[in-house]
Amino acid sequence: MGRIERIVVHGLLVVLLVVVFAERPGLTPAADAVPARVEDVLGPADRVILRGPDGDVSLAGVDGGVSWGERGTDRTWNLGAVDVPRLMRSLMESERFDEDRRALREEADAQNAEFEAQFEDFRDEYGEITPEDPKFPEAQQRWQQMMQEYQKWQQGTMAIQQKLGAEQIETAFRELVDAVDIVAERQGVDLVIRFVPPSEPFESETLDQASDQVGRRLLLHHPDAIDLTAKVAEELGV
Repeated sequence: MGRIERIVVHGLLVVLLVVVFAERPGLTPAADAVPARVEDVLGPADRVILRGPDGDVSLAGVDGGVSWGERGTDRTWNLGAVDVPRLMRSLMESERFDEDRRALREEADAQNAEFEAQFEDFRDEYGEITPEDPKFPEAQQRWQQMMQEYQKWQQGTMAIQQKLGAEQIETAFRELVDAVDIVAERQGVDLVIRFVPPSEPFESETLDQASDQVGRRLLLHHPDAIDLTAKVAEELGV
C-alpha cells in the first residue's frame, strides 16, 4: 500500500470512529458534564427491586399505595383517626335524638303524677291509722298492692328508656360510620381508628374511671393531619 493510500485509509477510520462514538449516549463530554436526574433514571417503572441482606424486595404501586409482596396485607395504608366519643356525644345531644327522649320523659312524668295522686289519696284516707284499727289489714294490703304496681311501672319505664337509648346509640353510631366512609373516601384514607386526643381533660372521679380514660387514649402522639374529627363532624352537621 502506498503512502497516499495509507493516509486515505487512516482518515476514513478516524471519521468512522468519530461518528460511532458521537452517536453513543453517555460517552460524549457533554453527557459526562451533566449528571442524570433521579426521575430520569427511576421512573416511571412498573416495579422496583431493592437488594437486601435477607433477600430482594419488589416494590410496586397498588391502589394508591406501595406493595412489597403477594399477600393483601403486604402494602402501605393511609391512616386516619376520629374522636368517636366526642362525635357520639354531639349526636346524642342533638335535637332529633333528644325529642324522642323528651317525649318519653313527659309520658313517664304524667304516669308518675297519677301514682302520686293515688298515694296522696291513700294518705288522706289512712294517714292516721294504727295497727289497732280494724281497717289496718285492709289499708296494709292496699298499700302493698299500690307499691307493687308502682315498682312494676318503674321497671317497665326504665326498660323502655334503656331500649330507646340503646337504639339511639346504634343509630348514631351507624350515621357516624357512614360519615367516616364518605370522608375517608374523599381524603383517600384506608384505615380509620377511634381515639381520644391525649390532651383531652379527664372526666373521672374514681380510680376505675381514670384508668378507663387512660385506656381510651390509644395515640400518645400523632400528626394533626391524621385527625379527621372536624371533617366528619362537618359531614354529620354537628
